[in-house]
Amino acid sequence: MSQASDSAVTKLIRKLATQPRDTGRVRLLAALCYELHDAQPTRAIHYGEQAVDLATTLHDQPGLLRSLLNLSSCYANVSDGPHALQLQQKALMLARQLHDNDGIVRAYTGIGGVHHERNDTTNALHNYTRALALAYDKGVRVRTQLMLFGNLGNLYSHLHNFPQALLYTRRALQLARTSGDKAGESLYLAHLGTFYYQQNQLDTAEGLLRKAITLVEPLKNYRIEAGHLELLAIVLLLKEQLDEAEALTVRALQLARQTNYQERILDGYNLMAEIKVSQREYEQAFNWQSRFRDLNDSLNSRSRLQTLTALQARYDTKEKEHQIRLLTQRGELQQLRNRELWAVVSTLIVGLGGIGLLYWQLRRSRSALATKNVALHQATHELREVAASKDRLYAIVAHDLRGPVTSFVGVTELIEFYLRQGDEKGLRRLPALVRQSAQSLNGLLDNLLNWAVSQNGELVSQPESLPVNELFAEIEELYRTTAEAKQIQLHTPDLPELDLRVWADRNMIRTILRNLVGNAFKFTPGGGQIALTAHSAPDGSSILLTVADSGRGMAAEQVEALLHNGTRQQLLPVISHNTRSGTGLGLPLCRAFVERLHGTLSLQSVLGEGTTVWVQLPAQPVV
Repeated sequence: MSQASDSAVTKLIRKLATQPRDTGRVRLLAALCYELHDAQPTRAIHYGEQAVDLATTLHDQPGLLRSLLNLSSCYANVSDGPHALQLQQKALMLARQLHDNDGIVRAYTGIGGVHHERNDTTNALHNYTRALALAYDKGVRVRTQLMLFGNLGNLYSHLHNFPQALLYTRRALQLARTSGDKAGESLYLAHLGTFYYQQNQLDTAEGLLRKAITLVEPLKNYRIEAGHLELLAIVLLLKEQLDEAEALTVRALQLARQTNYQERILDGYNLMAEIKVSQREYEQAFNWQSRFRDLNDSLNSRSRLQTLTALQARYDTKEKEHQIRLLTQRGELQQLRNRELWAVVSTLIVGLGGIGLLYWQLRRSRSALATKNVALHQATHELREVAASKDRLYAIVAHDLRGPVTSFVGVTELIEFYLRQGDEKGLRRLPALVRQSAQSLNGLLDNLLNWAVSQNGELVSQPESLPVNELFAEIEELYRTTAEAKQIQLHTPDLPELDLRVWADRNMIRTILRNLVGNAFKFTPGGGQIALTAHSAPDGSSILLTVADSGRGMAAEQVEALLHNGTRQQLLPVISHNTRSGTGLGLPLCRAFVERLHGTLSLQSVLGEGTTVWVQLPAQPVV
């Protein structure tokens, strides 16, 4: 965050400490959520959820609208696109009920932004166009218009429609100047500079970026300034003005570190590596690239942690909602019983003449009580399902993390043993074992996150034509150390001669191959063999990928269970002395991805002889 933003957050927190539970507190919570949603989205979610709950309790519809819009931005920033879309749809419906044009435009812009982030440009443009139709209506704020025009400029730039990109970016720039928004003016000048840089008009790009930096420097907004400095350094690098490019990048890194802007630090490391290569200082270039790789791994882990934290918060919120509903219904039942008692007392006082009335009241009370009991049983059942689902998730994580963690513990024991023995050769083998355990743990986390996304029904596929030789080469490189460590031969076809292409999503096909080859290594003893092959179907419409191992194989009953029973309810691993054991996620995840890619997965295994898995995928787009 900038210094100004950090000061604003501090002031809001101080006000919140003395603010009662009224609509004013809703506004403060929503404002805190907005201030933190970009730099600290996980922290912002805490305030956003409180704002939504309090606004709902107070029936504060305008406050609820702003809280939903701000909270949806937080979930989008932690890569929870499905939940962000749900919140934005609720906000859109509420904005329509309130006839709030600003809320409608913000909701459409937010929905378009989530689709844009997921590379769904068709839906992104559709929602941005809806927002644009209302952008100049009464009540739409300048900040909302700026966000819409800026997003449109970025989308058209992504689509390489530079005339439209320049049109909307210039419109945003003019609006920022008219409203006196210096930070916005600087930002959109930099966007214009980026467009000209992409078209190789480097002098124009340099001039715009220098002007953007001049505007933002007095504002002390170091996050924006760091981004501008790195963009200008890239332009100067292309113009071979290496000394100034290096100086600007060093300055950008200082500002990024000052604001803990990790993504900008990552870009700075990469840019310094490129500058050092251009200066032929290859050793320093390698050092900068190593810093980039280490920080990139750390940021990927942080992103996964943020996503899991957001999922946990949603689980806790659902559980609390069920508990509140249960307590409310119990209170209603108690009130109902109290009313019955008063009815009985009143009837006794009236005497025999009120017997008919008492009978009628009792019948009505029993009917109401039966209805409430049914509702109570249903709520209890839903709560138990939520708890069971949560327990299954914890059980999977607890079981599957045990293996990699145990590997790390074993490595520490080996270090101590080799040090006592003075075995330098043994110590040199340890980095490969550590890397193998880390790769196993990283693959496990990817599987858990991918499985959660696939089970939510929000799995987005972006298929393209991919060369099989590159996919196999990537797998061979990934498992080369594992193969050497376990003394297993990993065979792949003659890659330059393998001229086959498969129509699939790049990330999905990588996950499929990684899981299948990882399973083959897991269950193939030392001295065994694993073979990857591929060939085209006779009609040329599909490609058959094969992963075969010479491991211990499986019985027919276990093959049948894996192919037909890998459902959500059976995620926990099955462990025995003569069968395979694992996470329970790998093969079901592969099946889900293969089906989404319009393909088929089959498996054949003979106990004691090995296992072969076939994946058949289209060779061309599916109509």
